[in-house]
Amino acid sequence: MQLYPDTEFRFHDVEKPEDALKVLEDEAEATGFLVFILNCIAGLARFFLRSGKPVIAVAETYGGSGEYLLDYPRAREEGYPVVGISARDIASDVVLRKVRLLTTIHKLRNSRVLFVVSPAERWLVELEYPLSIDLYSSIKSVAAITGITPIVLDVREFREKYYEKVKNEEVEKIAEKWIREAKRVDEEVLDEVKKSAKLYIALRNAARDYGANAVAINCIVLRNAGFIDAWPCLGYMELWNDGIAPVCEADPYSAALILAIQYLTGRPSFIVDVAIDEVSNEAVYYHCYAPTRPYGDERKVPYVITTAHLGVKHASIYVELPTDEVVTAVGFSPEERLILLHTAKVTKLEYSPHACSVKLIAKTNTRAIVRNWRWRSGWHRVIVFGDYREEISELATLLGLKVLEEDKGW
Repeated sequence: MQLYPDTEFRFHDVEKPEDALKVLEDEAEATGFLVFILNCIAGLARFFLRSGKPVIAVAETYGGSGEYLLDYPRAREEGYPVVGISARDIASDVVLRKVRLLTTIHKLRNSRVLFVVSPAERWLVELEYPLSIDLYSSIKSVAAITGITPIVLDVREFREKYYEKVKNEEVEKIAEKWIREAKRVDEEVLDEVKKSAKLYIALRNAARDYGANAVAINCIVLRNAGFIDAWPCLGYMELWNDGIAPVCEADPYSAALILAIQYLTGRPSFIVDVAIDEVSNEAVYYHCYAPTRPYGDERKVPYVITTAHLGVKHASIYVELPTDEVVTAVGFSPEERLILLHTAKVTKLEYSPHACSVKLIAKTNTRAIVRNWRWRSGWHRVIVFGDYREEISELATLLGLKVLEEDKGW
């Protein structure tokens, strides 16, 4: 198909049960099935809908609706990973865009995330120490559901192999670039910008060496423990330009979401903490970094290099993200096999020294969000510009996950 030049499709005609069984046997290694239902031959689609593999069922309105209506809803009710659509024009862009769900799953299964963590965290993760079951399972459960390969790197090795080998000339060049391209620099301690440039170069080089699609460093813990002396926020902005997805605070749940959203929508996303004002019915989404190309294309928004948390945290960025637009906020609770999401309308940005440097103010159903929040999903949500409620919900279904729409029901 022209829409997916990098995807391998193998075509089969299924006219009798034996044909369906042969396809299932021959394509046992396939990522999933795209099933076109053209005639009402009872039971043939059922072989694929109940195969356990991700399936997109496409029914031609006149010829395929009978089998589609009888078998597709039943397969969903029984918990199979199936998504369906019925249309007169089964080759329309609306229909064929569904294939991106399958390509996203394939890309996830072939993705690698590099986690840079403290020595103690690495031991707990790799040794499966019984009392650290949550820490251990957080990475392993994400890998089991998505197919992502985690790589855990001790920060001491990271420093020795990468951070301490960065050349000063390259640091100066990157720092000067960031300062030159910024709309304004409110950070007075420019050495902090240089430290961030050094950390960025080390993270980029490590990600490339390990073939990682994303890199996640446990910045707060490592900085406070003295393992690193820089903040990664400016570097996170730059990593997107290198084709490497950045993940704040080494959050494995958000790492999976950031990659999935990138593959599904073509847009970058970023981690936020969610703060609620139920009186004004607003959510404040804040962190110390956001991508400067929120639409995933060449359109770039300005940024300011600044401090955060009342001046205690240096080399943060304030990004002038779009307003009067819908964003989708997504959370992940692997233990519950649950995707959580809500949408909000961004009304304004806040530039202030309080909390993190990037603060989006948005209208949403805060009452419902508070009552629907699942503590196992943590505080983080991943923000992407655009309303992708349907696409993310369908991807969750194909991954065998339930969906909780946090802004509904109250």
